[in-house]
Amino acid sequence: MTARHKVILVGGIYHADAETLLRTKAGVLALDRPAAAEIAAALSDAHGAIVRYPHRIDAAVLAGAQKLAVVASSGRGTDSIDVAACTARGVAVVNNPGLGTIPVSEHAIAMMLALSRRLIRSGQLLRAGGAWNHRTGLDVRDVNGRTLGIVGLGLIGSEMARKCIAAFGMNVLAYDPHVPAAKAEALGATMLGDLGELLERADVVSIHAELNEGSRGMIGEAQLRRMQPHAFLINTARGKVVQQRALERALTEGWIAGAALDVFEDEPLAEPSPLWDLDNLILTPHVAGLSGDALRELAHSAVSQVLQALSGERPKNLVNPAAWNAAVARITRAA
Repeated sequence: MTARHKVILVGGIYHADAETLLRTKAGVLALDRPAAAEIAAALSDAHGAIVRYPHRIDAAVLAGAQKLAVVASSGRGTDSIDVAACTARGVAVVNNPGLGTIPVSEHAIAMMLALSRRLIRSGQLLRAGGAWNHRTGLDVRDVNGRTLGIVGLGLIGSEMARKCIAAFGMNVLAYDPHVPAAKAEALGATMLGDLGELLERADVVSIHAELNEGSRGMIGEAQLRRMQPHAFLINTARGKVVQQRALERALTEGWIAGAALDVFEDEPLAEPSPLWDLDNLILTPHVAGLSGDALRELAHSAVSQVLQALSGERPKNLVNPAAWNAAVARITRAA
């Protein structure tokens, strides 16, 4: 890698230590809240980039990026990067899997407990006065021994299953057409081949699916109507897996008892949002994976892989191996 290498931070980076390290190795331009035109202009002479959701590196901003060799996501997901467009242009894409497993699973469990114990409603009653007269009318439910349905049995879904079986003795059902049933069985869970059956049987449904053409909008009106009236829905995966308008109706009309969302169809969430008025909905601003430990690890993973790539060393988490040879050729020309 040479001092001529330039790396763009699109939307910033999760930890200052990692940015400091990057600045010792390359020229760095940090874009705080850039428009697409600003991203495109910055990439015109850049060799690497790290992009933070919800900003996008797509075909349009790549059009003039003649020197770009590597793009890293700030987290595990690559929905902020047009991987196909990068591959077509010979740009390597890297991500950072595994680092959100603990914080996201803990966040989902916190949401499950907050919903089942009616923590938000209890606090509202207490602040409004007269809470002591309503203590038995909150419909508080134990999670111990209940049925948890996990949609997406990857690293985070598997950790969610492990924790809930060990801590609460929950009966865990899973749905993931990309995972063998043996993986669920090894966790003590049951793999179902039909999403509808999981929705009908679960007391709590927790979404951990990746966003792809198969999962986009997979939870809509038909699916929500199959859930039990006392059931809860939790989404800490990607907002576009759940059809938001359908969920609003489900919560307003009582198809389900409550929900908790850390992710939304469009981010950042509009202010004000119709979701604000739903008192059976818990909202957090896409922070499930952003514990202090995870932020540092994610930032260092992204930086180290970009530096690896710019040195001609194949990164550990290369998403599009087909682009690697072309990326190396571009790096070699820049040296």
